[in-house]
Amino acid sequence: MQAVGLIHTLEQCLNRMQTVGLIHTLEQCLNRMQAVGLIHTLEQCLNRMQTVGLIHTLEQCLNRIQTVGLIHTLEQCLNRMQTVGLIHTLEQCLNRMQTVGLIHTLEQCLNRIQTVGLIHTLEQCLNRMQTVGLIHTLEQCLNRMQTVGLIHTLEQCLNRMQTVGLIHTLEQCLNRMQTVGLIHTLEQCLNRIQTMGLIHTLEQCLNRMQTVGLIHTLEQCLNRIQTVGLIHTLEQCLNRMQTVGLIHTLEQCLNRIQTMGLIHTLEQCLNRMQTVGLIHTLEQCLNRIQTVGLIHTLEQCLNRHCSSVLTGCRPWGSSTH
Repeated sequence: MQAVGLIHTLEQCLNRMQTVGLIHTLEQCLNRMQAVGLIHTLEQCLNRMQTVGLIHTLEQCLNRIQTVGLIHTLEQCLNRMQTVGLIHTLEQCLNRMQTVGLIHTLEQCLNRIQTVGLIHTLEQCLNRMQTVGLIHTLEQCLNRMQTVGLIHTLEQCLNRMQTVGLIHTLEQCLNRMQTVGLIHTLEQCLNRIQTMGLIHTLEQCLNRMQTVGLIHTLEQCLNRIQTVGLIHTLEQCLNRMQTVGLIHTLEQCLNRIQTMGLIHTLEQCLNRMQTVGLIHTLEQCLNRIQTVGLIHTLEQCLNRHCSSVLTGCRPWGSSTH
């Protein structure tokens, strides 16, 4: 037909085929093309369509496919692409979409996927990505998102997740991260958060946790940290806080603990330390307090201890506190 000047593009050919009643959908057209040996895969079909001037981008292809009644959602499109041997994973699909000029970032891809009715939330998107073999963990998902230019920090990722309705609090985020195999402990979470540039100190992390509604007091924070397996004693907690730059002395720690509403007196602090297994006697407590630079003499220590608003001065070496 092209040789004798009847039609000059496959577009005209497809339109003509539909006009004279040969085929009524592009689906039938593709099947017919394959039947007579023209092309054997949709990949060849798309390449052919672009070659003869039918469409120049996959965007136009998807629009065309939907227009002629082949499929009505990108979900069907992706399934069809996989069925006829074009691509076997959504990873390949996304790469193909970018290659032919459909979308240049995963951000646009997610927006497009939602627009055509495939999925309505990023939650569904992540589930779909895992289902078709694109990624197996949210870790891979976050890395992929950064690679294609969607987001550059976990901060942006969390904000995006909240925006599209995936999660509403960092609590849900941490739970989700653990569920899909991203991180198994809050320790890994904090390290990851720092690595990706979200926050650089645990101080900022605690503040962020409070801001998004995860925890409202350091008490809850310490409990949460212990629950998810980060640290099992307050001793480890204090050491960790000092390591990541939150506080440099126990003095700052005690002040911080009081500021955030955990405890209001050193008496309560000492009781708490004993409760979680940090120290078992006041002797150990006093030694620890002196070691980290809170107070430098026993005189200062006794004065500090006796100034507690809850109790009077107790006998030296008491195992009660």
